[in-house]
Amino acid sequence: MDVIAWIGLAVSWLLVLLLVKFVFIVLRVLKQTRRLAQMSRDAAEGLADNLSNDTVFTELELLAAQLPEAVAGIPRGAAAARPNVSSVSPGLGGRRL
Repeated sequence: MDVIAWIGLAVSWLLVLLLVKFVFIVLRVLKQTRRLAQMSRDAAEGLADNLSNDTVFTELELLAAQLPEAVAGIPRGAAAARPNVSSVSPGLGGRRL
């Protein structure tokens, strides 16, 4: 009878340890979830701050209006894309590239 009691006691201790392990796993997941929620809250606050400033959108609209002119000035083709600078490398002797 004593053997069965000792086996029951050992099994119960193992089950208690397993339960404590599960509790720690759940607490770790809850901690990570809380941290993720805080990061989401901070990101939402940052977005709200950025979206509340109307002057930024006005400046963006002005920059976007200048974009077609800037794109028109970009050279087309491989020959037009060659850099028009001299080399600073002593091996090339300052020749045009």
